Amino acid sequence: MPGPLASLFRPSALTAAPLAACVLILGLAGCASMPGPGETVTVSVGRPVTAQDLETRRDVAAARPALQAAGIGPAEIAAGRVLRVQCAVMTDGWWDSLAILPPGFDAPGDRALVLAVADRGDNDRLPVNKVAARAEPPLGPGGQAYRFIPDWRERGLSRSFERQAPAGGPPSDYLIVQGSWLVRCRR
Repeated sequence: MPGPLASLFRPSALTAAPLAACVLILGLAGCASMPGPGETVTVSVGRPVTAQDLETRRDVAAARPALQAAGIGPAEIAAGRVLRVQCAVMTDGWWDSLAILPPGFDAPGDRALVLAVADRGDNDRLPVNKVAARAEPPLGPGGQAYRFIPDWRERGLSRSFERQAPAGGPPSDYLIVQGSWLVRCRR
């Protein structure tokens, strides 16, 4: 009687196993991919980019030519028209970009934005993309995903923290990234 491994070496199994592996690899290749040109993504607003950021932050300074090509100079930087934004592509994986606000677009505060992706950036340079709209329905900043419970032992709990809901929207629109709720790039 053949052993359990003998069934793997049947001619039909030899062609099915590599095919199954290829399908699995191709399926995983699309997971958690960074936004690409032509996509629109939802992003959380960080803070405005400053002239000091252009001088001291390597990834922002490397984006200077792309900002200049988009018509962004010192006056637009000083006016707060360039924001640092980010969104979650997977748990503990996020995508950053510089976002250009259209002229006359009011500062978004903590509200999420929709970004039209034209520039993917690279490991050395943040991408530069334009804001298309405010996110609808409105989404807030997310906030901390966990709350510390100082008296957890006295309360008979098994751990010193508990998960809390994101501030500003349903949990399905966010992912937990390094302990904070961050809006999903693709909702």
